[in-house]
Amino acid sequence: MSGFPSIQPAFTVLVAIASPLAIGSASRGTPLAVVPMTSGTVKSEPGFEPALNAELDGVGYDYIRTDGSGTHMRLDVRSQLKDTSGSLIAMYYKGAVRLSPETVKVLSGAPDAKTTEFGDSVVNFSFETGAERFKALETMTFVGAGRFVVKKDGLAVEYKVSRVIAG
Repeated sequence: MSGFPSIQPAFTVLVAIASPLAIGSASRGTPLAVVPMTSGTVKSEPGFEPALNAELDGVGYDYIRTDGSGTHMRLDVRSQLKDTSGSLIAMYYKGAVRLSPETVKVLSGAPDAKTTEFGDSVVNFSFETGAERFKALETMTFVGAGRFVVKKDGLAVEYKVSRVIAG
């Protein structure tokens, strides 16, 4: 055993997002933008337990600040899910998005923008719930690699999320 953790594929998150709301900042330096999450799904990979098959319940929000260098955005996401059983689960994730040329094209609405590769966005997920069935999610550690998905009807973000398992 090396002591390094390994990962287990856990689920795929796919969320449609709306145009950002430019909040700004009178005193904190880099401006705040808030991106509404309008719909989405979280679906477990085969064999992951507790199996999760959920939809975004209501609107979630992504609070974003761009680093002073202009090379990365910092994400702070808060949303809620409803599983097919009716269980409610809070889903949070934080991380960074590298503002690669491809990502900048997507975010600026460039006519030649296309779905990006996974990897410019790396985040950590956490969950909170009162549902006994999903209690184990609260004590697991998750990491995800994300991308932007350009669709005819708008923009989405997709994350492949894995559970971190101690070495």
